[in-house]
Amino acid sequence: MSDANNQTKAAPKHSAMHIAVGLLARRDYSRQQIQLKLQQKQYDADEIETTLDHCQQSGYLDDARFAALLLKSHISKGHGVNKIRQSMQQKGLSRALIEQVLLDSECDWFEVAKLKAQKKYGEAVPLDHPTRAKCIRYLMGQGFDYEQANYALAVEVD
Repeated sequence: MSDANNQTKAAPKHSAMHIAVGLLARRDYSRQQIQLKLQQKQYDADEIETTLDHCQQSGYLDDARFAALLLKSHISKGHGVNKIRQSMQQKGLSRALIEQVLLDSECDWFEVAKLKAQKKYGEAVPLDHPTRAKCIRYLMGQGFDYEQANYALAVEVD
């Protein structure tokens, strides 16, 4: 009798499509992220692939749109190309798509680095070598290359 009670209490397993659409209704994900979530819920590979294809054809799942939104989010946080590229790779976006989105962005990374430095350090530019080196390491940790970090800390002479 307890077996019958356990069976009636068990919630019916939703379809992979139901789960995927539910996730995508809240926010965008990459194809790989949805695939991993469905694999964790132990759906079979064929059902996952069919679901992903349907979501893409319906416009619910779009890696290019997701990449563009991710890029915009990272730029607003003051992150550089290297950090953005790494984040996109971790989310399962293809290298070709990542490079295309970065190329299409037309973002002035030198100015983004400068704004990040101003936000962190104010208008005062550190002149001593150890402090300046620390600032450059910080900016490089935020995804900027050495040239961009150096530009961000350059003293403007009027």
